[in-house]
Amino acid sequence: MTICSKWRNMKEEVEALLVILVLAKFGAINKYVHISTRKVASTLGFSQQSSSRIMRKIARKGYISRKVTPKGEEVKITEKGLNVVLKYYEELGQVLKTVSPETIVIRGSVTTGLGEGRYYLMLNGYIKQFESKLGFKPYPGTLNLKLKNLEDVVKKAKLLKTPGIIIEGFSNGVRTYGRVKAFKAKINDWEKAAIILPERTSHGFDILEVIAPFNIREKLGLKDGDEITVTIYLQ
Repeated sequence: MTICSKWRNMKEEVEALLVILVLAKFGAINKYVHISTRKVASTLGFSQQSSSRIMRKIARKGYISRKVTPKGEEVKITEKGLNVVLKYYEELGQVLKTVSPETIVIRGSVTTGLGEGRYYLMLNGYIKQFESKLGFKPYPGTLNLKLKNLEDVVKKAKLLKTPGIIIEGFSNGVRTYGRVKAFKAKINDWEKAAIILPERTSHGFDILEVIAPFNIREKLGLKDGDEITVTIYLQ
């Protein structure tokens, strides 16, 4: 590969990253949003033609999903697109030394879930493993956090690729339950908690589930919209 072709590839990667970041800023992390190429162009200082060309290219590569609605075209960042951001996040972390090797801090706002966590956290197949591997019996219910910041969503994506505490799946003879990855964590100043990443989940990239041996909402006096900090231990 020549120097010119390497430079061209690097330029295309940077352009793709910038457009994905802009789309994330407008809410396209986990849902389709209506945003014109003109809006993307004006945000980045590109021409509309350049913006349109880049979006077509990253759509072909599978970084974004596009669909036409009565209101116009809508776009959403795919998991593959999020991984592009994760790649640069990790590389910058190595260069700038800003990523701690022991913890990751994620911030999010409390949001009401579907109530599925309560059912799963009452199953003995999970409860026994949580007790032995995390050191506590979880309260039957998860605290759902909505991650509004792209940086926090990327941190969650990093956790998906990081070895954690594995809660094995099991079968009760009628139904099979998937495995769960967990990390011990601290909620604000409360040490005894964990975040869980179920293998099977209806939640998207922007939701983080937190468990503890107590009702987190009641203990911390939380309501929907309250922002909290979760310090996640990687070791």
